[in-house]
Amino acid sequence: MILVPEIQTVVILVPRTGSGSLKRAVAERYPRSMLIYRHMEADGVPLGYDRWRKVGVVRHPVERLWSLYRFLKNFRGSSDPLYEEGNRQTYLEKQRRSVECPFDEWIVRNEIVFTSPYDSDGLNRFWPHFSVRHALPETRKSQFLYLRPDLGTEIYPFAQLSCLFRELDVDGGHFNASGCVDPPPPLSAKAMDHLARFFAWDLEQTGAELE
Repeated sequence: MILVPEIQTVVILVPRTGSGSLKRAVAERYPRSMLIYRHMEADGVPLGYDRWRKVGVVRHPVERLWSLYRFLKNFRGSSDPLYEEGNRQTYLEKQRRSVECPFDEWIVRNEIVFTSPYDSDGLNRFWPHFSVRHALPETRKSQFLYLRPDLGTEIYPFAQLSCLFRELDVDGGHFNASGCVDPPPPLSAKAMDHLARFFAWDLEQTGAELE
């Protein structure tokens, strides 16, 4: 989540929807912008700032999960200096182990939360920067929970991310909207049932059909 005082806007950063490129572009354009949370949802906007415009991006749920699955295969973790090294290594190991299975099996069985402020080493440490209100595995976390259109968030399709860059008056030239080079593998009936159950809103918003 980025607060941008210059344009009184809150940018919601949904994982694997171009959020890294968007974060860098906003920071370059608006020196007063503040990345107060990495992936906080729209219902976690701080008091007062909830009056500002909220924007975010929605992506085809299978493409987003496939992007995350591939990302975790070689995951290096956060470079946040507040995130202590011991915890970082434990977190990385858990994330990498979670994808040591076929994609469709990971969709159904994954229980590992991607973003959490709690200590992976069990030492009761806490990192506020990684706080979220809905600490669910991404394989069960609809983008609705991130974006909350019912709270007034303006939603841009991933395929039209360049429109959001223009709306925010930031440079999107370094963003590669082509997504993963390899398409997602065929899904099992069980995986498709899982997606239909947890990502009905995402599928509707992106005009997607399960194949």
